[in-house]
Amino acid sequence: MDNLYANLFLINNIEDQVNAIQHVRMMKEKPMDPFMLSDRLFVKSFRLSKYLANQLIEMLRPLIEDANRSSAIDLKTKVLVALHFFGTGSYQTPMGHSRFTALSQSSVSRCINEVVNALNHPDIFNLWVKFPSNIYELDQVRKKFYTKTRFPGVIGCIDCTHVALVPPSSNLNLIENQHPEYIYVNRKCYHSINVQLICDSDLKILNVNALFPGSTHDSHVWNNSSVLPLLQDLYTNGLNNIYLLICMQIYYAFYKTLIVMNLHFSSPSQALYPLIGEFASIYSN
Repeated sequence: MDNLYANLFLINNIEDQVNAIQHVRMMKEKPMDPFMLSDRLFVKSFRLSKYLANQLIEMLRPLIEDANRSSAIDLKTKVLVALHFFGTGSYQTPMGHSRFTALSQSSVSRCINEVVNALNHPDIFNLWVKFPSNIYELDQVRKKFYTKTRFPGVIGCIDCTHVALVPPSSNLNLIENQHPEYIYVNRKCYHSINVQLICDSDLKILNVNALFPGSTHDSHVWNNSSVLPLLQDLYTNGLNNIYLLICMQIYYAFYKTLIVMNLHFSSPSQALYPLIGEFASIYSN
């Protein structure tokens, strides 16, 4: 009988130890709240301050479904997963298994897709990415640019950059996809989208053109930009002192609305004023 009680005690003790180990394991695997991180680590992981991240979460709340059952992913997690991906460029699997989230790759992919769609919604996108829509707004941007840089007449900086893509399938359905796979291969031999950006003197993005695959020439992207006809109309109507600034690239055609900055000059004014005269000479001929 004593042996029986001893065995029962031993079994209970083993069960208690197993339960304790499982509890510790569950605690370790339970995702931590990213907002418990220090401010520095939070910005490093998500590229936004805690305040801005919370603001973004609330802004996207009407557009993204929140958790409605115990197994669903809550809105905060969806947004933070997407921000981490945007900021680090991490592949989905390692990011999904980070200490912040315990999500599968498919769940991470759905989170990113939901947040991207919400950010591209006109109510959100047009709130933050907005080109000046009237003369007053253009003049305010121009004055601010001059105050900071001493460039007269400039309302923004423009350039293109290649955003890398996972190579699309070579068997793309061209009814659903406008371009075949090889059209996305750029001059540096990787798949990308050639994205044109315009920003103001505060580095705030005013316009984005992300419609063209990597093999597309920068000048073609500019020729098909919604901003070009706007500036041409302003020039035609007598506002010929409004420009976009671009670093020296010989493959851009000269336009009345573009100032090409030669980086070899020692000061902005040295780069700017000879080129203004050159533009006048080109178009007088």
